[in-house]
Amino acid sequence: MRAMQTPPFTNIRAVIFDFDGTLFDATEAICHSLNAALVAHGRAPLPRAEILPRIGRPLYEIFQTLEPAAPAARVQAHVEAYRAAFWPVCLTQTREMPGLRACLDGLRSRVKLGIATSRSEHGARYILDGFGFGADFATIVALEHVRQVKPHPEAVLTACAQLGIAPAQALMIGDTPDDMQAGRAAGAGTVGVTTGAYDRAALLAAGADAVLSTLADLPGLVREEGASAGGRGTSGKGN
Repeated sequence: MRAMQTPPFTNIRAVIFDFDGTLFDATEAICHSLNAALVAHGRAPLPRAEILPRIGRPLYEIFQTLEPAAPAARVQAHVEAYRAAFWPVCLTQTREMPGLRACLDGLRSRVKLGIATSRSEHGARYILDGFGFGADFATIVALEHVRQVKPHPEAVLTACAQLGIAPAQALMIGDTPDDMQAGRAAGAGTVGVTTGAYDRAALLAAGADAVLSTLADLPGLVREEGASAGGRGTSGKGN
């Protein structure tokens, strides 16, 4: 059973981040690439509003849910068409989330940093390196490293093991209910950010211990053991 966490958090040795919608906004690149794959297979493009809630899920799953009766080979062909469209635009049509640099500046000397994502490791590393953050993260647990994706806790537990810490010493940061549920099931603290498709209420309902509107506020929630616990009202930030 996971112990209830109350921010500000103490005895935290690692912070594990989701990728899309949390560290980076690749919405434009994702929408472009997903629709390019659909059009390449004779299907109509989707409006942006239908794509946004799907961001963060594995590509194969996204295309499978869009065409449930499709054979595996057709679904995989959509995935490959997506990737072919994504690589040429992934850096020019991606932006780092506001507050990311301040967040990492405030954390990197105090805790270990990791990523638990449902995108591929190659894709995550390509974007991290392109924006100059490649050296900041000690581990990346990606789609190909787990059998069960978030909201299952496997990715968070694997990241904790690779970082050499107990889940209770970690925070999981993400923008979706799946992130919050995965962190909670792993036994980690959970912090939601309203930088993706979900609002504060949805993240709290999924188990977030705190919700922030910007990553820049995250270092203030992570206190050294024995430090003053003043400022507990920060857990109410967000919208």
